[in-house]
Amino acid sequence: MKRLTAGSVALLLILVSQLAYAQPYADMIRENHDRAASNYHYYEFSDSELTEAPKGYRPFYISHYSRHGSRYHTGARFFRPMDMLALCDSLGLLTDVGKGFYTDAMAVMEEHQGMYGMLSSRGAEELRGVGERLYMRFPELFSGKNGRTLVRNYSTTVQRSIFSMINMMTVLIEKSCSKMEFSYVTGDKYYEYLCHWMDNYLPMADFDNEVEDSLLPDLDVDRLAGIFFNDPQAACAIIKDPAKFFRSLYMIAAISPNTDCRPDMLSCFPEEELVKFWAMRNNYFYAGFGNSVQMHEEVEKVSKPLVADFIARADDALAGRSNVAGDFRFGHDTGLLPLVGHLGITGMSERYDAFEAHKFWNSSVMIPMASNLQMIFYRSRKCDDVLVKLLYNEKETMIPALKPVTGPYYRWADLRRHMQSLL
Repeated sequence: MKRLTAGSVALLLILVSQLAYAQPYADMIRENHDRAASNYHYYEFSDSELTEAPKGYRPFYISHYSRHGSRYHTGARFFRPMDMLALCDSLGLLTDVGKGFYTDAMAVMEEHQGMYGMLSSRGAEELRGVGERLYMRFPELFSGKNGRTLVRNYSTTVQRSIFSMINMMTVLIEKSCSKMEFSYVTGDKYYEYLCHWMDNYLPMADFDNEVEDSLLPDLDVDRLAGIFFNDPQAACAIIKDPAKFFRSLYMIAAISPNTDCRPDMLSCFPEEELVKFWAMRNNYFYAGFGNSVQMHEEVEKVSKPLVADFIARADDALAGRSNVAGDFRFGHDTGLLPLVGHLGITGMSERYDAFEAHKFWNSSVMIPMASNLQMIFYRSRKCDDVLVKLLYNEKETMIPALKPVTGPYYRWADLRRHMQSLL
């Protein structure tokens, strides 16, 4: 049997990752309707084998960024179509499917009261799971060996990020040795680089809406109206803009799997229309925060403070007799997606037209709730080189533009130079 070279292993990892990201989105949604939720989709972990480090190398430091876990919608505006549903119900216009959707939507809306934007119980479970698997895979990081006993945590000021941090760290505290110390900090200045105040940099409020609306004409409004209303013509006359109304219903359904009641609302829509809704949201988010042809320069501005922070904190942790075992950051999709796009990891290294992003890029895979980037640093007693392996959503990933030493392992000097060039 021919033995794979290090270069072949790296190439194979890239190809496997690209195949995973390129799974036809219609098939993906057919397998699980919840995946139509785009960036609202909950975190789906599937185990994957990790490539062993070169002989003699052991992990000693981690640099990390996590999006918060599954959450509630951020405001009552998402439930505006409920008034119209209530009116149609009072007029006897709802079909059985429409009535079932309305009942489920009421339950979801009621659960949102007093919880807008907050981490849900599902989100807490997701972060605890990430923390537990991190410990199981890299227990050395939390052993207190070599005097590395400090884990530093930074969060935006938003509750869902803070509670994501608490849930993940609770697991690591329970499992790590008693010598480990955990520090926590939040504040506006941390929000500023973990998830930049978007209004400062992104002049695309109109652009991403334009991208999303460009697919609205593809919706089969007549088909949707026939599913929800027993007199589609009368209902649509009341609604005025049926396409946007049905998209609003989709947005309520998209968040429902993140709640405690978790009704199956997405299945009320035909698969073909679910795919279209997903494509709209997918392209909207890629236009605003992805590596798009149109807006990548603006998005890169958002990630620069975060890239600089990864470099600075790693330099600090690697210097002299540092006691830092890990730097953990907790923020939002609007911070993580620009970061991995700017770094150019597999799945984000290509630049696509925002209006065509659904053909090439998958938000449900690349930026679901609790998405995370882990940089694991390795050192050998016999060699001064520091190696780094990148995990995205707990799977090994690559930076196609950067040559690895072996498999998915990069020299920190090379990765640092690459990151520095982005600034």
